[in-house]
Amino acid sequence: MNNRILFMIIDDQVKYLTDGTMDHREWYNSLGLDPNNYENIVRGFIIDGKIIFFKGSNFISDNEVMNAAKRHAPGIRLYLNNNYEVYCGIEAHSLGGKWEPIVKINDNELTGIVQKKEEPKKEVVPKETGPALEFKNDYNDPKFVKRAILVTIGVLILSLAISIIGFIINDGELDFLDFIFTIGEVALLVITIIGYKKKKETVKASGILAAALLVFTFNIFNIILGIFYFVFSVDQNYILKIIELIKGLMKGKKGE
Repeated sequence: MNNRILFMIIDDQVKYLTDGTMDHREWYNSLGLDPNNYENIVRGFIIDGKIIFFKGSNFISDNEVMNAAKRHAPGIRLYLNNNYEVYCGIEAHSLGGKWEPIVKINDNELTGIVQKKEEPKKEVVPKETGPALEFKNDYNDPKFVKRAILVTIGVLILSLAISIIGFIINDGELDFLDFIFTIGEVALLVITIIGYKKKKETVKASGILAAALLVFTFNIFNIILGIFYFVFSVDQNYILKIIELIKGLMKGKKGE
């Protein structure tokens, strides 16, 4: 049998061999499979316009071979891009004589697992995404660092003042959660001041956390203070523009 394509069904998948230098057994062994299981493997030839399934040394056709042919022939046809006839079993009329397929499988008997040719996978390049929170301030600028320290000290003083006033208004009673938040705010603001002085990157995180704690006290003055400090920590230019706007309004009133 020349000009043939060999195939085998391994783990319910059809494998093909177009190199005519090996027979089925040599090919099977080259794949490192269990040699004791070779006789149970459904295999076949694609030759002379026929797809022929069989197994064993005697090229037999049994129910397993028939079912395999019905299941996998459509996929093989797709692989070949041709509707070749499907057969099971081979009979040799004489030693060295012509081999003929035994049982023909009609098209209406094909149940069909269609195996498409594998296409090369396209490499998915992840889109670059920016940071969730982009800091605009130059944390290496001495002017900004000096201003940031003064602003953080101011926020710390105002935060303590708001807490003390609230403590007095409540006749010396302090909610435990408020107490924890106050301690947290003070600690984070102090850490931020130290961080600015030592030019540490951690000031970004500690500053934002301090602003968040101020907001979560649910005190209107602390909320305003927290929003102010959050905006300043991310981009001081917003605060500077507001200050310039207020200065302009005040000059306008004086001019009147």
